Amino acid sequence: MKQKLSFGKIVTLGFALFAMFFGAGNLILPPALGTVCGENWFAGFLMYILIDAGLSVIALLAFVKAQGGFSSCIAKQLTPKTAFILTFVNTLFLGPLIAIPRTAATTFDIAIKPLIGTTAPWITWLFGAVYFGLVALLCLKPGKVVDIIGKILSPLMFVALLILIIIGILFPMDQIVPQAAMCESISYGLKSGYQTMDMLGAVLLGVIALLSVKESGFTDTKSQMKLVGLGGVIAGLGLFIVYGGLSYLGATASGDPEMVALACSDRPGLLIRMSERLVGPYGSLLLGLIVAAACLTTAIGLVSACSQNLCEITNGKLPYRPTMFAIIGISYLLSNLGTEMILTIAAPVLSVIFPIYIVLVFLSFLPERIRERTYAAPMGTGLALVVTIMTELDQLIPYIILHTDELPLAEYGLGWLLPALGAALIGGLIGTAIPRKRQTPNKDQLTSGTDMRFPVSDG
Repeated sequence: MKQKLSFGKIVTLGFALFAMFFGAGNLILPPALGTVCGENWFAGFLMYILIDAGLSVIALLAFVKAQGGFSSCIAKQLTPKTAFILTFVNTLFLGPLIAIPRTAATTFDIAIKPLIGTTAPWITWLFGAVYFGLVALLCLKPGKVVDIIGKILSPLMFVALLILIIIGILFPMDQIVPQAAMCESISYGLKSGYQTMDMLGAVLLGVIALLSVKESGFTDTKSQMKLVGLGGVIAGLGLFIVYGGLSYLGATASGDPEMVALACSDRPGLLIRMSERLVGPYGSLLLGLIVAAACLTTAIGLVSACSQNLCEITNGKLPYRPTMFAIIGISYLLSNLGTEMILTIAAPVLSVIFPIYIVLVFLSFLPERIRERTYAAPMGTGLALVVTIMTELDQLIPYIILHTDELPLAEYGLGWLLPALGAALIGGLIGTAIPRKRQTPNKDQLTSGTDMRFPVSDG
């Protein structure tokens, strides 16, 4: 029997999606955004929430529309080998290369560092060993511990942050002053949104939403997409309140030189300093403990999900348990770089790969004859990749001058957008005259993790 949409089901899915995207590690980004942008904090925040919550919900809808898995959808738009590479790269970034190490580094910076007052290298290595030892133990025998911790800590963290935000609104830390220009604020919000990696997480873990919807009795794609869309609105509203509030708090600190310096060099330190100024040292200690436990839960979920996904897309060539220990080992090593270094290294990498997934997600909504039988996806993603690589080289290496700053929308960090759209349009027109050979993905290789049930964010 066809199920009817009800407010209760929409709200339930909305809170589930909120928990999926509400990452403890992402809390350090909005305050820094507000402090750096100053008076233009809201413009920067709008771009941030669009890239974070907006694109995540759109990616989930693309996953639901694909049904068989978003990896197979990518394979049909490009080639099975390209889809395998993109899925593999996505899993590595959501796993041992960025997201998992960041959970440990964030935990140390927010929960441990304020207590001990030192960052001696041996202490970070010792903490990492304990942290990832717990992760390994709970990944092997999770029982109900992770579910219990996750269900308790997400609401606790949400309430603690709401209290912090309300106090900050009633008793502002300082005046909001001009800082970054409008275009710079929007560009900063864009790159901060990339750092959340929530859209990449939606591509990988979108199966959770699809399974939840199917288990509720919604079997047709139209009703599934409607339920996920409405649930996404609720999740987006929750993220808007929390991240918007934290961005505003950061903006109220934009007149304090100490806070501005922390926003540029120590984003976890900025959140700690804000907490201390608003609620005192005990309040920041409680926040640190909640964030630490939430990061641990996220790390466990990501290790399990990424290990299983790598096992499945390689058709068992990377067995689950050895892969899990390899992910934990690499994450342990990289976590000792510290939160700020991980963010700095991740920024250009995410700026290069994110546009590829954005193009593929939006093209997945086009009719099948355009999506799979033309050259829209290969040409659109190809030019997006070329432009983003050129842009990063132009910015990172002084003696390389490629004039990418002269591209339309480049001042907003979107120099790749119009070239990618133009290339996709040309590829679509070419494909109507000379149809591309239909791609047939290997279902054994591109299952897209259909058994994963780990409702976690990227951390």
